[in-house]
Amino acid sequence: MKLLTYLFATASVMLPYVAANDRIPGSMFTSDPHGVAMAAVPMWHFGRPRGMKPCYPEDAVQADGSQTNGNNPEFQANIGNGCADTGDWHGQNSQGNAFPTYYTVSQCADSWRVTYYLYFKHDSGHESDWEWVSVVWWQDGDSDQWYRGTLLQSYHKGQKAERWGDIQNTINGDDDKMDQDAKNRNHPKVYVGAYHHAMFTTRYTGNDNAGTTPGEEFRSNDWFFLPWDTTVQDDSRLDPNWKWGAAASSPGNMKGPICDKWDAPASGKLRFVR
Repeated sequence: MKLLTYLFATASVMLPYVAANDRIPGSMFTSDPHGVAMAAVPMWHFGRPRGMKPCYPEDAVQADGSQTNGNNPEFQANIGNGCADTGDWHGQNSQGNAFPTYYTVSQCADSWRVTYYLYFKHDSGHESDWEWVSVVWWQDGDSDQWYRGTLLQSYHKGQKAERWGDIQNTINGDDDKMDQDAKNRNHPKVYVGAYHHAMFTTRYTGNDNAGTTPGEEFRSNDWFFLPWDTTVQDDSRLDPNWKWGAAASSPGNMKGPICDKWDAPASGKLRFVR
């Protein structure tokens, strides 16, 4: 499914129009959750530290319906060992191989939160890894229209939050996916840490390792993947009884608690809750 960039007519001349944070009706969260997920699904990016392929996301469910097992990490020596293949590298912004982006939709006290999850066979510390970002949708005044207010990002057993208008790079779809420094569009560009898979909205190549602080984890845009319709999947294929070891952020574990992670008012200071 191709994501759309809109056009408008002015004096009979077709000029490009960049939609800014398009609203959706509140009824859509329950009547068309997949459509809501598609409305803000991230464009994912992955880096290549020291010329190594990273541990790349893959399906958490095998072809026979069984759970995908994790494998042993090799810390910083061979981070992609035993993981799915990224695809060939042809320089920055190489097209990566397809993988599932799982999602859950949660109604919270004053917002809806659509959370997107990636599964990896390991990170640099343990077998199996789930990481996520969550789009917090806020109501537009007293109307039944909702807009993207905040992006929550998993971050080394914690979370961080960023207002939508502050995200460095956003896009509307295929037509503008290579744009940089475009703000307040419909889909965030998310950069996945190469070692522990923390989620970021900026690149960092100041070192080529896990860094001495969480924010210094290497991440870049060597590969990208912009999900399409069939690669964006709800969590119904995942058995809630499956255990993922030290990976505590699976969709089953996060669907309810995601509402407790941040107090994200439409104005004022973002406040970490837990």
